Amino acid sequence: MRCALAVFLAALTGLLLSVAATASEQAVPLPTLEDDRFVPKVVYLENPRFPSLTPDEVSAVMGEAARLVRDHFGIEVVVPDHIPTVHIDEIFSRLLGKEPDGFKDMIGDFRGGRVDWSFMQDSLVEQINKQKTPLKDQIAYAQPHLNAEIREESAEALAAAVVETFKTRLSYWITAKAQDGHPVIGTVPGRADLPLNEYGYWSLMAREGLGGDVVITNQVVASVEYMQLPVHTSIRGGLSGGATEYDPGAHVGASVWVTVFPILSEDEQIKALRKGQSYTREDALRYAGAMLAHEMGHQLLHLGHPWSNPACVMRPAELLDYAGWVKMFDA
Repeated sequence: MRCALAVFLAALTGLLLSVAATASEQAVPLPTLEDDRFVPKVVYLENPRFPSLTPDEVSAVMGEAARLVRDHFGIEVVVPDHIPTVHIDEIFSRLLGKEPDGFKDMIGDFRGGRVDWSFMQDSLVEQINKQKTPLKDQIAYAQPHLNAEIREESAEALAAAVVETFKTRLSYWITAKAQDGHPVIGTVPGRADLPLNEYGYWSLMAREGLGGDVVITNQVVASVEYMQLPVHTSIRGGLSGGATEYDPGAHVGASVWVTVFPILSEDEQIKALRKGQSYTREDALRYAGAMLAHEMGHQLLHLGHPWSNPACVMRPAELLDYAGWVKMFDA
């Protein structure tokens, strides 16, 4: 999960939309919720190639998120009576041509084997050093999930191991196939080759106001961008479960999106990152609701990631172990 608030687009526009902005920067203000109540516009963006949700299941995800937001944050989230389903191509085709200058230069072309990994490593060092969580706790969080050795207790060594893991797990998607036999990420006969997997375009979708306050999807989002990626996203190989984005049209100045792909997919790498588990449908909906509640903590209260507190819904899941993550919640 990425707490972005348009960091990606901020790098292009100079408008840093961070909850910890300095006096020279503009910030998304902390929302004021009347009666601690939030009535979001919710949309389900569907890619028919991937495991999907029924309308009732989408509502169940929202219902679980609302329960957790109430229990953990004391905010009432009103679940809409009807949540529309929109084909993802309809939204993403409208983003083409809306990219600001320099936008595409900030996206690493991993499908073409052209990524500046040294830049990513330097960015990770900076990101690691900025964290309030002590380095030893960040290492303890990441170490069990890396496929490279951390050679010493330093930000540089942690970043090097994380980048090596990132490269391996992201490159996997170049050859991985979906159940229809076509690439999970890549060109599919009969459909335009839209940038559905690119995190930057999900930020752009929010910036353009094409989604809702809450967007639920079944699309795989895996990519690399020349920005400060969090460690927990990097060790999953750039795979995002969701994000909080700057959205000038949203009720609270930011919108959130979450994807159920990492929960529902039976892809071999996805299952390995889930500790080999397949989830029942009921559990899958609960875990998706937990992911959404996490993002809404960013959206509604501008909360960060308390790495050393596993009882908090705001601590990101380790890899894709949603079952273990949710089990530790204690409001």
